[in-house]
Amino acid sequence: MLKTVGAALVWVSCSLMGWRIASGYRQRPRQLQTLMQALRLLRTEVDYGATPLPQALRQVAQRAPAPADRLWAKAAELLNEADMEVADALHRACSEFAPAWSLTAADWEVVCEFGQTLGTSDLVHQMQQFDVALARLANQEAEAREASRTQARLWQYAGVLGGLLLVILFY
Repeated sequence: MLKTVGAALVWVSCSLMGWRIASGYRQRPRQLQTLMQALRLLRTEVDYGATPLPQALRQVAQRAPAPADRLWAKAAELLNEADMEVADALHRACSEFAPAWSLTAADWEVVCEFGQTLGTSDLVHQMQQFDVALARLANQEAEAREASRTQARLWQYAGVLGGLLLVILFY
C-alpha cells in the first residue's frame, strides 16, 4: 500500500512539474501582450498628453493590465524616490519583476534597451523608439506563440510520461 502511494506521489509530482513548465510557455505570449499594451499607453501619454515621465509612468501603471502595472508603478516609484535616470529605474524594476514573469532574457532586453532611450530625445525620435520597441516585442510574441504551441504540449507529455517511467523503474 505504501509503495502504491509513493508511486502515485512520484507520478503526480512529475506531472505537475511538466504542467508548470508548460504554463510558463503559455503565459509568455499573454505577458508580452500586456507589456505591449502598457507601452502603447505610455506612448499615448508621452505623445498626446505631453505628460512628464514620472507622472506618465504612474498613469500607465493605473491603466495597464496586470502584471505590467506593477512594473511601471515600480519604475515610477524609483524615479520619484531616488534621483536616478529613467534607464536605471526601468532596469531595476525589470530586474525585480523578472523572476515572477515567464519572459525570457531577450524579452527583458527589449524593455531595458527601450528604457535607455526613453526621455533622452525629441518627440519624433522618441516615437520611433516606441515603434521599434513595439515591433521587437511583437516579433518576440510571435516567437512565443509558436514556442507555446510546440513546447507546452511537449512538457505536459514529458511530465506525465517521465513520472510514469519513474514509477515503472522504481516499482
